[in-house]
Amino acid sequence: FSFRKMKLIRKSIDKDGEGTAKLVPEVAEDLWHAFHLISVHDRVQASTLRKVQKESATGTVDAERVKLTLTIEVENIDFDAPSGMMRLTGKNVTENDYVKLGAYHTIELELHRAFTLWKPQWDAVFLERLKEATDPRATAEVAAVVMQEGLANVCLITNGMTVCRAHLEGTIPKKRKGIVAAAHEKGQTAFYDSVITAMQRNIDFTVVKAVVIASPGFVKDDFFEYLMKEAQR
Repeated sequence: FSFRKMKLIRKSIDKDGEGTAKLVPEVAEDLWHAFHLISVHDRVQASTLRKVQKESATGTVDAERVKLTLTIEVENIDFDAPSGMMRLTGKNVTENDYVKLGAYHTIELELHRAFTLWKPQWDAVFLERLKEATDPRATAEVAAVVMQEGLANVCLITNGMTVCRAHLEGTIPKKRKGIVAAAHEKGQTAFYDSVITAMQRNIDFTVVKAVVIASPGFVKDDFFEYLMKEAQR
C-alpha cells in the first residue's frame, strides 16, 4: 500500500496559540499544504545552502557554498505548483557564523527534508489545515475507489485536494470456460478482497459521508455487488 501524508515530527503550541510544528513533506502535494500553512511574518527553520566568502591564510578570498541551518522571518512566499518548487525569502533572525542577523536569505523547501514552522498564532483555521495535511483521514468527507480490471486506487477527497492512500494491482486471468473460468473468479475475489481491506485501512467511516466507486465498463458494478454481499455476511 502507498500511504501519503505530510509527516508531523512534533508540535508544540501553547494555550495562547503561539508555537511550532516540525514537518517533513513526503510527496509533492505536501508542498501545496505548506503553501497554505505558511504566512508572511511566520518563522521557518530549515537546512539550506549559502554562498559565503572565506579568506585564506595567504589573503585570497574564495567563495564556497556552505550547508547550514537558518531561521528566517518570512516576507515572501513563492510556490510554483507545476514544478513543485517552493521558496521562502526573509531576514535571518538567529545568530550564525556565516549569515548576519537581518541579512536576507531564500530557503527552498524540498521533499523529505524537515522544516520547522513557528506561528505567533495558530488559529482554528491553521490548526485544521495542519490536521488535514498530516492526517487526511481526519477531514475527508468523500472517498473514491477508482478502478479497472486488476487495478485500483483508494483516494480521499478533502476541501483542498485528492490524496491517493492506496494503489493496488492484482493478476486476474481472462475469463474462459472450465478451469480457467474458476481461476478468473478466484483471482477476481482475491483482488476485490484486497480493495476492501485497503478501504477499511484508509477510510475513516465515522468521518466519510460518501464513497464513490468509478471505473470503465462493468468493473465498478461487479465490485459493488461483491462489496454488498460481503457487507451482509
